[in-house]
Amino acid sequence: MITETIYNSYDLHSGECEWCGGKSDELIFTEDGQEVCVDCIEEMEFYEGTMKGI
Repeated sequence: MITETIYNSYDLHSGECEWCGGKSDELIFTEDGQEVCVDCIEEMEFYEGTMKGI
C-alpha cells in the first residue's frame, strides 16, 4: 500500500526536531504539541505500519 502525505507551507516551520535533535526547515507540530521533522514522522509511520509487533 502506498500512502502520500502532502504538507502545506503553513504546516511547516524551521527549528530543531525534538525527536532527533536535527535542525530542519520541515518541522510540524504533533498532536501533543511536539516539534518534529517530517523525516522522523515518516520513519515512525513506516515503523507503525510495517514493523510494530514483530
